[in-house]
Amino acid sequence: MSIRIKFLKDVKIENPYLIVGFPGIGYVAKFALDYIIEKIKAEKFAEIYSYSFPSFIIVKSNGLAEPIRTELFYSNNFIFVTGNAQPITPEGQHELSDFIISELMKKYKISMIYAMAAYVVEGRSEEPKVYGVVTDPMLMDFLKKYGVSPMNGGSISGANGIILTYAKEMGIPAVCLLSETLPYTYGYYADVKAAKALVEVITSITGIKIDMTDIEEKAKGFEIALRKFKEAEETTIKEEREKEWKKDLTYLW
Repeated sequence: MSIRIKFLKDVKIENPYLIVGFPGIGYVAKFALDYIIEKIKAEKFAEIYSYSFPSFIIVKSNGLAEPIRTELFYSNNFIFVTGNAQPITPEGQHELSDFIISELMKKYKISMIYAMAAYVVEGRSEEPKVYGVVTDPMLMDFLKKYGVSPMNGGSISGANGIILTYAKEMGIPAVCLLSETLPYTYGYYADVKAAKALVEVITSITGIKIDMTDIEEKAKGFEIALRKFKEAEETTIKEEREKEWKKDLTYLW
Protein backbone atom coordinates (compact mmCIF):
# COMPACT_ATOMS: atom_id res chain seq x y z
CA MET A 1 0.00 0.00 0.00
CA SER A 2 1.45 3.36 -1.00
CA ILE A 3 -0.22 5.33 1.81
CA ARG A 4 -0.97 4.46 5.41
CA ILE A 5 -2.12 6.11 8.63
CA LYS A 6 -0.72 5.52 12.10
CA PHE A 7 -3.03 6.43 14.99
CA LEU A 8 -1.12 7.51 18.11
CA LYS A 9 -4.16 7.72 20.37
CA ASP A 10 -7.89 7.09 20.28
CA VAL A 11 -9.81 10.33 19.85
CA LYS A 12 -13.49 10.61 20.77
CA ILE A 13 -14.81 13.36 18.54
CA GLU A 14 -17.95 13.56 16.39
CA ASN A 15 -18.80 15.78 13.41
CA PRO A 16 -15.68 17.93 13.77
CA TYR A 17 -14.51 20.77 11.57
CA LEU A 18 -11.41 19.92 9.54
CA ILE A 19 -8.82 22.68 9.04
CA VAL A 20 -6.06 22.01 6.48
CA GLY A 21 -2.78 23.86 5.94
CA PHE A 22 -0.04 22.12 3.96
CA PRO A 23 3.26 23.84 3.09
CA GLY A 24 3.03 25.71 -0.20
CA ILE A 25 3.81 29.12 -1.69
CA GLY A 26 5.43 31.37 0.91
CA TYR A 27 4.62 28.77 3.59
CA VAL A 28 1.49 30.86 4.17
CA ALA A 29 -0.97 28.06 5.00
CA LYS A 30 1.60 26.01 6.95
CA PHE A 31 2.69 28.94 9.10
CA ALA A 32 -0.91 29.95 9.81
CA LEU A 33 -2.01 26.48 10.89
CA ASP A 34 1.14 25.76 12.91
CA TYR A 35 0.51 28.98 14.82
CA ILE A 36 -3.06 27.98 15.65
CA ILE A 37 -2.00 24.46 16.67
CA GLU A 38 0.71 25.85 18.94
CA LYS A 39 -1.46 28.49 20.59
CA ILE A 40 -4.40 26.24 21.41
CA LYS A 41 -2.08 23.36 22.37
CA ALA A 42 -3.75 20.92 19.99
CA GLU A 43 -2.67 17.28 20.49
CA LYS A 44 -1.24 15.09 17.74
CA PHE A 45 -3.22 11.88 17.33
CA ALA A 46 -2.18 10.46 13.94
CA GLU A 47 0.49 10.47 11.23
CA ILE A 48 0.18 9.65 7.54
CA TYR A 49 3.04 8.24 5.45
CA SER A 50 3.15 7.93 1.67
CA TYR A 51 5.52 6.67 -1.02
CA SER A 52 4.70 9.91 -2.88
CA PHE A 53 6.44 12.12 -0.33
CA PRO A 54 9.89 13.54 -1.25
CA SER A 55 12.65 10.94 -0.98
CA PHE A 56 14.62 12.38 1.94
CA ILE A 57 14.39 12.85 5.69
CA ILE A 58 14.89 16.05 7.64
CA VAL A 59 17.81 16.05 10.09
CA LYS A 60 17.28 18.18 13.19
CA SER A 61 20.05 20.22 14.85
CA ASN A 62 20.58 17.46 17.45
CA GLY A 63 21.07 14.82 14.74
CA LEU A 64 17.56 13.39 15.13
CA ALA A 65 15.86 12.15 11.95
CA GLU A 66 12.44 13.59 11.16
CA PRO A 67 10.50 11.66 8.49
CA ILE A 68 8.39 13.39 5.85
CA ARG A 69 4.79 12.92 6.99
CA THR A 70 1.36 14.43 7.36
CA GLU A 71 0.31 15.10 10.94
CA LEU A 72 -3.19 15.23 12.43
CA PHE A 73 -3.99 17.20 15.59
CA TYR A 74 -7.20 17.75 17.50
CA SER A 75 -8.66 20.19 20.02
CA ASN A 76 -12.29 20.44 21.10
CA ASN A 77 -14.37 19.98 17.94
CA PHE A 78 -11.55 20.57 15.44
CA ILE A 79 -9.13 18.36 13.54
CA PHE A 80 -6.06 20.05 12.06
CA VAL A 81 -4.11 18.57 9.14
CA THR A 82 -0.62 19.73 8.17
CA GLY A 83 2.79 18.28 7.42
CA ASN A 84 6.40 19.06 6.59
CA ALA A 85 5.93 18.46 2.84
CA GLN A 86 3.37 17.66 0.18
CA PRO A 87 3.59 14.68 -2.19
CA ILE A 88 5.83 15.55 -5.13
CA THR A 89 3.50 14.24 -7.86
CA PRO A 90 -0.07 15.24 -8.82
CA GLU A 91 -1.07 11.59 -8.38
CA GLY A 92 0.34 11.59 -4.86
CA GLN A 93 -1.44 14.82 -3.95
CA HIS A 94 -4.74 13.41 -5.20
CA GLU A 95 -4.20 10.14 -3.35
CA LEU A 96 -3.35 11.92 -0.08
CA SER A 97 -6.32 14.29 -0.30
CA ASP A 98 -8.72 11.44 -1.12
CA PHE A 99 -7.29 9.30 1.68
CA ILE A 100 -7.59 12.06 4.31
CA ILE A 101 -11.21 12.84 3.46
CA SER A 102 -12.26 9.19 3.17
CA GLU A 103 -10.48 8.04 6.33
CA LEU A 104 -11.60 10.91 8.55
CA MET A 105 -15.13 10.96 7.18
CA LYS A 106 -15.47 7.23 7.87
CA LYS A 107 -14.11 7.55 11.40
CA TYR A 108 -15.34 10.95 12.59
CA LYS A 109 -18.05 12.17 10.16
CA ILE A 110 -16.46 15.51 9.18
CA SER A 111 -19.08 18.28 9.09
CA MET A 112 -17.10 21.11 7.42
CA ILE A 113 -13.69 21.64 5.83
CA TYR A 114 -11.57 24.81 5.79
CA ALA A 115 -8.38 24.67 3.71
CA MET A 116 -5.84 27.50 3.57
CA ALA A 117 -3.54 28.58 0.75
CA ALA A 118 -1.67 31.53 -0.81
CA TYR A 119 -2.82 33.86 -3.59
CA VAL A 120 0.08 35.37 -5.54
CA VAL A 121 -0.20 39.07 -6.46
CA GLU A 122 2.33 41.51 -7.89
CA GLY A 123 1.48 44.11 -5.25
CA ARG A 124 -0.78 44.29 -2.24
CA SER A 125 -2.21 46.90 0.11
CA GLU A 126 -1.06 47.38 3.71
CA GLU A 127 -3.05 44.35 4.85
CA PRO A 128 -3.27 41.24 2.62
CA LYS A 129 -6.73 40.50 1.26
CA VAL A 130 -8.23 37.06 1.78
CA TYR A 131 -10.10 35.33 -1.03
CA GLY A 132 -12.43 32.38 -0.91
CA VAL A 133 -13.28 29.38 -3.06
CA VAL A 134 -16.28 27.26 -2.05
CA THR A 135 -18.05 24.04 -2.97
CA ASP A 136 -21.50 25.64 -2.55
CA PRO A 137 -22.61 29.19 -3.50
CA MET A 138 -24.29 29.67 -0.10
CA LEU A 139 -20.89 29.36 1.55
CA MET A 140 -19.63 32.42 -0.32
CA ASP A 141 -22.43 34.55 1.12
CA PHE A 142 -21.33 33.31 4.55
CA LEU A 143 -17.65 34.17 3.90
CA LYS A 144 -18.44 37.69 2.72
CA LYS A 145 -19.62 38.50 6.25
CA TYR A 146 -15.99 38.08 7.33
CA GLY A 147 -14.50 40.29 4.62
CA VAL A 148 -13.57 37.42 2.31
CA SER A 149 -13.81 38.17 -1.44
CA PRO A 150 -14.59 35.52 -4.08
CA MET A 151 -11.53 34.38 -6.01
CA ASN A 152 -12.20 35.53 -9.55
CA GLY A 153 -11.04 32.67 -11.78
CA GLY A 154 -7.70 30.87 -11.95
CA SER A 155 -6.76 27.66 -10.19
CA ILE A 156 -5.37 26.37 -6.89
CA SER A 157 -2.54 23.87 -7.10
CA GLY A 158 -1.50 21.31 -4.51
CA ALA A 159 -3.31 19.48 -1.74
CA ASN A 160 -4.68 22.69 -0.18
CA GLY A 161 -6.87 23.09 -3.26
CA ILE A 162 -7.33 19.49 -4.39
CA ILE A 163 -8.89 18.54 -1.06
CA LEU A 164 -12.02 20.49 -2.08
CA THR A 165 -12.50 18.03 -4.95
CA TYR A 166 -12.89 15.08 -2.61
CA ALA A 167 -14.90 17.06 -0.08
CA LYS A 168 -17.42 17.94 -2.78
CA GLU A 169 -17.49 14.35 -4.02
CA MET A 170 -18.44 13.17 -0.53
CA GLY A 171 -20.95 15.97 0.03
CA ILE A 172 -18.95 17.79 2.72
CA PRO A 173 -19.22 21.62 2.67
CA ALA A 174 -15.73 22.99 2.02
CA VAL A 175 -13.93 26.32 1.71
CA CYS A 176 -10.42 27.31 0.66
CA LEU A 177 -9.21 30.62 2.07
CA LEU A 178 -6.32 32.25 0.18
CA SER A 179 -4.23 35.14 1.49
CA GLU A 180 -2.34 37.52 -0.79
CA THR A 181 1.40 36.89 -0.99
CA LEU A 182 4.15 38.38 -3.13
CA PRO A 183 6.14 36.48 -5.77
CA TYR A 184 9.56 37.61 -4.50
CA THR A 185 9.03 35.98 -1.09
CA TYR A 186 9.64 32.55 -2.66
CA GLY A 187 12.62 30.82 -1.11
CA TYR A 188 13.52 33.76 1.14
CA TYR A 189 10.89 34.06 3.86
CA ALA A 190 7.72 32.54 5.20
CA ASP A 191 5.16 35.25 4.45
CA VAL A 192 4.09 35.83 8.03
CA LYS A 193 1.94 38.82 7.15
CA ALA A 194 -0.14 36.73 4.72
CA ALA A 195 -0.35 33.95 7.33
CA LYS A 196 -1.55 36.43 9.95
CA ALA A 197 -4.43 37.49 7.68
CA LEU A 198 -5.48 33.84 7.36
CA VAL A 199 -5.31 33.28 11.11
CA GLU A 200 -7.50 36.33 11.73
CA VAL A 201 -10.16 35.18 9.28
CA ILE A 202 -10.23 31.48 10.20
CA THR A 203 -10.40 32.19 13.93
CA SER A 204 -13.19 34.73 13.41
CA ILE A 205 -15.20 32.24 11.35
CA THR A 206 -14.70 29.26 13.64
CA GLY A 207 -14.72 31.06 16.98
CA ILE A 208 -11.26 29.75 17.94
CA LYS A 209 -9.76 32.07 20.56
CA ILE A 210 -5.99 32.59 20.44
CA ASP A 211 -3.38 35.16 21.43
CA MET A 212 -2.29 37.04 18.29
CA THR A 213 0.62 38.91 19.91
CA ASP A 214 3.43 36.69 18.63
CA ILE A 215 2.27 36.54 15.03
CA GLU A 216 1.69 40.29 14.98
CA GLU A 217 5.28 40.86 16.09
CA LYS A 218 6.59 38.36 13.56
CA ALA A 219 4.53 40.02 10.82
CA LYS A 220 6.17 43.36 11.65
CA GLY A 221 9.58 41.71 11.48
CA PHE A 222 8.68 40.16 8.14
CA GLU A 223 7.76 43.57 6.73
CA ILE A 224 11.11 45.01 7.81
CA ALA A 225 13.05 42.06 6.36
CA LEU A 226 11.06 42.19 3.12
CA ARG A 227 11.64 45.94 2.78
CA LYS A 228 15.40 45.43 3.20
CA PHE A 229 15.35 42.64 0.65
CA LYS A 230 13.53 44.81 -1.88
CA GLU A 231 15.91 47.72 -1.26
CA ALA A 232 18.93 45.44 -1.76
CA GLU A 233 17.38 44.01 -4.92
CA GLU A 234 16.67 47.48 -6.32
CA THR A 235 20.23 48.61 -5.50
CA THR A 236 21.65 45.56 -7.28
CA ILE A 237 19.50 46.19 -10.35
CA LYS A 238 20.55 49.86 -10.40
CA GLU A 239 24.25 48.95 -10.13
CA GLU A 240 23.95 46.39 -12.94
CA ARG A 241 22.25 48.96 -15.18
CA GLU A 242 25.00 51.50 -14.46
CA LYS A 243 27.64 48.90 -15.38
CA GLU A 244 25.88 48.15 -18.66
CA TRP A 245 25.54 51.88 -19.38
CA LYS A 246 29.29 52.42 -18.78
CA LYS A 247 30.10 49.48 -21.08
CA ASP A 248 27.99 51.06 -23.80
CA LEU A 249 29.78 54.39 -23.39
CA THR A 250 33.19 52.68 -23.59
CA TYR A 251 32.14 50.96 -26.82
CA LEU A 252 30.98 54.26 -28.37
CA TRP A 253 34.29 55.94 -27.63
